[in-house]
Amino acid sequence: MTKKPVSSGHRMYIFTILLFTLISIGLSTYPITRTTYAHTFSGGESASFLALANQLTSEIHLVQSNIPSNITLARDHASDAREHLDANTTKELSERNKRVANDLNVGLKDLQKTVNSSNPVPTQAAVKDKVDNIAALLHEALSFRVEPDQMKNATVHILALNDLLGEINEHYGGAYGIEEGAKENQTTPHNKIVNFADYQSAQSLANITTQMFNDAKKLAPSNVTSSEAFVKIGGALKSLDEAIQSKKPVDQIQGIIDNQIRKNIESAFNLKLKTGA
Repeated sequence: MTKKPVSSGHRMYIFTILLFTLISIGLSTYPITRTTYAHTFSGGESASFLALANQLTSEIHLVQSNIPSNITLARDHASDAREHLDANTTKELSERNKRVANDLNVGLKDLQKTVNSSNPVPTQAAVKDKVDNIAALLHEALSFRVEPDQMKNATVHILALNDLLGEINEHYGGAYGIEEGAKENQTTPHNKIVNFADYQSAQSLANITTQMFNDAKKLAPSNVTSSEAFVKIGGALKSLDEAIQSKKPVDQIQGIIDNQIRKNIESAFNLKLKTGA
């Protein structure tokens, strides 16, 4: 008996069935998965991390700028940078990317070890390499820790700026020997800088807040940026930077932060900032 030849249409039908079967087996063996996170971070949480990333950036670059002229200050800033990345923040980063969370901790620890070494003495080139590595990790961390829509939100940037104002106030008080949370004792004048590392941090953060304000300006709607209160924020940030450069008394710095900058932030963005933030 002569077999009938298989038609091209029949062959295509068989091929389609076989392909579908192979795909089905593959999917059952290697199911498609989507990365899911433990929780979605709020705008406030994202603002806090954005502020932290800027703090760390500030401190590691102060480490670099003090090498080799003042190794003691470099060590102070390296210690501050490592302390800022606490266990809770590391845990939150690990939820999104364990590698970056681990590498960031290792990088900060390695930077501190390098500047604390006396043999070999830390060189500018060695410190720069480690600072550049940490800066790249921070940039990567921001890309997955802060949602894209939040990174484009002016309010998130302005809340992060507000967090840094609290850090400026703390560092500036520390520069004059006033402990965190303590009110200035009027019977014991604090009119001399006793902690230059804290003073450098306040200077650096004041510069960063101006940059963050400019970022927020690009993102905020025109009805906000054209408001009188928003314009006053920019002027007050400039006054803050000049007052710190001129080493004005602690209460003057606090006055600029509370009465000029934060007051106008609340008005321009219709916010109620946390007391003591």
